[in-house]
Amino acid sequence: DYLDNDPGHILMQIQGLGSKPQYESVIKVSLKTGAIKTLQPARMHIGDWLTDRQHNVRIGIYRDDTSYRIYEQKAAGEDLRILWEFEALAEDVIWPIGFDHDPNILYISAYHQGLKAIFKVNLTDPTLTKELVFHNENYDVEGWLVYSELKQKVIGLSTDIEGEYLFWDQDYIKLNNGLTAALPESHNAITQFSDDERRYIVYATGPIESGAYYFGNRDQNALYPVAYRYSRLPPELLSTPKTVNYQARDGLAIEAFLTTPKDAIAKNLPTIIFPHGGPISYDSTTFDYWAQFLANRGYAVLQMNFRGSAGYGFNFMSSGLKNWGLEMQTDIEDGAHWLIGQGISDPKRMCIVGASYGGYAALMGVAITPDLYQCAISVAGVTDLEELVKSSRGYDNSKIVKKQIGDDYDDLYQRSPISKVASIKVPVLLIHGTKDRVVRVEQSEKMYDALKDLQKPVKYIELENGDHYLSNNQHRLTTFIEIERFLAANLGVQ
Repeated sequence: DYLDNDPGHILMQIQGLGSKPQYESVIKVSLKTGAIKTLQPARMHIGDWLTDRQHNVRIGIYRDDTSYRIYEQKAAGEDLRILWEFEALAEDVIWPIGFDHDPNILYISAYHQGLKAIFKVNLTDPTLTKELVFHNENYDVEGWLVYSELKQKVIGLSTDIEGEYLFWDQDYIKLNNGLTAALPESHNAITQFSDDERRYIVYATGPIESGAYYFGNRDQNALYPVAYRYSRLPPELLSTPKTVNYQARDGLAIEAFLTTPKDAIAKNLPTIIFPHGGPISYDSTTFDYWAQFLANRGYAVLQMNFRGSAGYGFNFMSSGLKNWGLEMQTDIEDGAHWLIGQGISDPKRMCIVGASYGGYAALMGVAITPDLYQCAISVAGVTDLEELVKSSRGYDNSKIVKKQIGDDYDDLYQRSPISKVASIKVPVLLIHGTKDRVVRVEQSEKMYDALKDLQKPVKYIELENGDHYLSNNQHRLTTFIEIERFLAANLGVQ
């Protein structure tokens, strides 16, 4: 909490204080001296705190194994009142996302007709009745509240699904409509207002907009570009992704996104099958530097939201639980066959590429369908599900990991690329950071050793001190140079 009324201090939560150092306390920090004062002592099993607009610590989020509770208090350190309790990954989850100016009005995310929606609740209501604020008939709605200091109320939502920016205040609906008219090809997020809310900064990004910041003046009805995220990636260099749909073998509808080389005819192209990480995540048509890089190098790129992905409601998400290597995998394979059937892809020039869960899917792809792809690339990929689950035992999310992935160790091993090395007969590229705290580097090291022992064609690139997200620029450059060389060598694209 930045304490807008007290620019010399901030509130932050931190572990390591008091009698329960493994849980979060809330402290007030002086930005001038660094001095701290504890406002909210840590409480057993509470891992997150939320303040209201008056900067009081009001909401505590409790977790014990897979059980969650949402607590409310009038002020820091006072008696807690339980509002809701639920199990992880269940349909009755309720997540607080922020307060209105009224300290009794709390906005929450919860399911509505099977899809995530935004509600508000009056905390003085004994029944805690949920009032629907916004929902989408086709997709989950999630995001962050947009609050107007001038009007002292919540005016909208910045969403993270479908790239929408939603206002329910008429003044800001007009502003948003004007931005859409001025920048029709992009998602336009207002990141900051002046105190009188007549001037603002907007960040625009979209399918072929790599990211631009504009300064807006509502009095002058003017918009000025001020900075570019990737100044050397203007729209004219980028390829426009296309939303496509195909059916999985059991009839499930899969939404996917196809990016083809700019100005190329989408026929008989060398192709990258590119499943996302997570796996409770999603792809969309918004700017993706991986897909754009690959399309720029001459490849068609297919990104699919296989079952288990986020954004499509509870049933779609939960169908991916304990499903690694099963229908989640065949959904990806079915996308590859669909491209071939459409004549878009050359079946003799197809590679599967992914990072994190996507790396797991890439390696499983060449293990269980050894004749479908000509190569595979795994960046920070999971190779041993049994070891992944066992390595979570020392962490407080271990039971959630088991609920998501499974706990039958023999079965998990059989659904792991490390168990199917003998079936792999195409070249494999493994890339992993040594300081990856999400998927340990040993996952790739062991896969490399196993492939090497059987004299399989494999190359391993280890990124010294690299994390899970390619946060270091040199690591990104190394990764993309190696990917480009590997693909060119194995798919014959120069």
